[in-house]
Order: sequence, then structure tokens, then C-alpha cells
Amino acid sequence: MSDNDLRLRSERLPGGTFARAVFDSQLMQLSDKGGASHLIGESWSDVVAGELDTWTGNVIPVTRSDLRDGIVIDIHRLDTIPGVAARASKLGLKNPDFLAHVECNGRGTVIGVDAKFSIETAREEQVSSEATSRLLEKDELLTALLPSMHGTPTYASGLFVSPDYNLTRAMFRQRMGHRRMTVPRHDVVLVDVLGADMFSRLGEPQIMHRLIALDSLPIDAWSSLLAGQYYFRLSRAMYGLALDEQLPLLGHNEVRADDSHVLKQVERRASRADSAWELALLWDRDAEHIRCQRLALHQVVGSPVSGAELRDLADKTLVDLAPEARPSRNQVRKRLGKMFTDDVIGRTGVIMPPLADFPTELERVAAVSRDVAERYRSDIDAIVRGVVESLVADL
Repeated sequence: MSDNDLRLRSERLPGGTFARAVFDSQLMQLSDKGGASHLIGESWSDVVAGELDTWTGNVIPVTRSDLRDGIVIDIHRLDTIPGVAARASKLGLKNPDFLAHVECNGRGTVIGVDAKFSIETAREEQVSSEATSRLLEKDELLTALLPSMHGTPTYASGLFVSPDYNLTRAMFRQRMGHRRMTVPRHDVVLVDVLGADMFSRLGEPQIMHRLIALDSLPIDAWSSLLAGQYYFRLSRAMYGLALDEQLPLLGHNEVRADDSHVLKQVERRASRADSAWELALLWDRDAEHIRCQRLALHQVVGSPVSGAELRDLADKTLVDLAPEARPSRNQVRKRLGKMFTDDVIGRTGVIMPPLADFPTELERVAAVSRDVAERYRSDIDAIVRGVVESLVADL
């Protein structure tokens, strides 16, 4: 396995290397506005699903003594089944992406298998035998997924599946990442994958191509999973920046960053940038004034009562409820805040960028907010009581 992409150094990359670049906090923030982490996770789950298909009917590819020579009978993907995550959350669990039924010494064993593109984020409790058994015992739908199992199944600690590339191996050596890796190496199965297999099918590859060409580094980003990950994140940052400029300043309206618009904005700035990262920073500065306007409008909407006053009002209502049926103060605050904001927006309308006269619009929203707040305060006890009752009904 070549380490050229890990060793390559360039001033065009944030932090000077691809390894530092993919962990750059500003890039992570910008790219996740464009859905990068979610898309990477989904794509990796698809890759792992294909890999696990090859396990069925074969010996499980691990050396652990409790699973050694076990035959994989069947595998079920959980992350595509509606409601599984919500039901697991109610049990205080995070479900694995897959369940595997393994025949070990004539006995059926169930394990959780989780797809982890970044192995540093793996947590042993997610695939522990205790978590898997609780998940199945409390969910008839999941229990029914293993019809070929005879008798009471045993549960074993599960596995993680991660990409076999230099960054994963650096994490094993505790040399890279935001956090210390906590799972043992024998619980991780590594799978080969090219950057193109992961990233070319996600979104519009033209934008990645343009960013790669702008840097012109001596690396094949479509073969390198590390370089491909960087340029994919950077391309999703472009979508996130487009959304920053297009989402409502106040209110809700369905907005999608159009591929052609994003590419046009990239081309417009490319001549002023010496690198793809500098292009992202240029666009980020351009979008800052719109983010500031959005923040200012939300600040003038505010809340109808102070935090201390709301706590007292909530406590007066909550004290009469049984602890298990009692929403938190924070839930009351959020529900009241949303209700109040929705009422203000009902009067102002959804406000979209750009604004020709922002100060005038800011004062208009502030005036509406004051008027709605006065109405709320005139009947605040009943309103808070209604909020608490609606939260109790949702429990």
C-alpha cells in the first residue's frame, strides 16, 4: 500500500498534508453543512453491505477465539429499516448497521456489525453482546429477521468494518484523529476500496474534478481514499456555502443547492484562488454577511419571557406531574421558543436573502416580535401550561 498521499506536503492543503486536511475543523464544519459526513457514512454502509454479502456461507474473516471458524448463515442490514434507530434510542442504545447470524460449533450466535469509515469514532458498547441482546429482545421485528436460528441464540461482541488505507492504520497507531481509538484491533475488519468507488457516485463529480484540477497536486485523487475524501469534503463545503447564501434568513423554506449553481460559483472564484482551499475560504468570507443577517434576525425575535421567569413558570406546572411523565425544563423552553418564533414568522412571512434594506427589515421584525411577546405575556401561565401538556402527550 503506497503512503504517497500520506507523505505528500503542500501549502495548498489546510495543515499542509491530506491527513491534517481531512481533520481540519473549519473544513469539517463547512462540509457538514453540505451533508458530507452523512453522505460518507451512507456510501461506506453501501460498500460494507457489498462486502458482507460475500461473507454469507463462508467462514467469518476474524481470528477471535469466540468466532474462529464460524460460518456466516445470514446478514441483515438495519440502517435501512425504518424505526430501528428510534426504537434503539428509546432503550438508550445506538443500533449497529448490520446483524449477523454465525454458526459457531453448532450453535447460533448473533453479533452486531457496524460500518465505520473513521475507526476512531467506533465505540465498543455499540456492538457489545449486551446491547445486541437488548436490541433484539425488545424488538419483535428484529427478532423475526433471524428465522433460521434454532433455540435460544447466544450473543457475542460484534465487529466494525473500516476501509483498509493508510489513515485507518495511522489511527491504529494513535497517530491521527480527533480522539483516541478505543476498540481493539481484532474487532476491526478492513476492506479495500478506491476513492472513486466511494466518492464518484455521491453528488456531482464535476465539482470534485474542478477542485482537484485547481490544486494540480501529484496524486491520483480518484485512486487515493485519503485524497478523495479531502476533495469530496471540499466539494460538499461548496454546497454548504451555497445553502448559507440561499436559505431563509428567517423562517422555513425548502432550498436545494443546485449543482449548476454551485459549479458556476466555483468557476467564478477559481481565478482569484491559488488553491481549492483558498477558494472555499473566499466563498466563506462572501457568505459571512448573510450568516450575520440571519443571526441578527433570530436574535431580535428572541423569547417572550426571560430564562429565569420561564423556569419558574415551568416548575409551577411540572411539580404536579409524576417524575416519569415530566418533560424537562429544556424541552419546555424549546417548545415555547418554537411556538413563539412560528407566531412571529406568521406575521412577518418567510424572509429570504438578499435584502436591499436590512436595517429596515430588522426593525420590522423586532416590532412584530415585541407585539407578539406582549400578547404571550398577557396569558403566559396558560400558554406554558399548554406547552407542558403538549409535551406530556408526546411522551
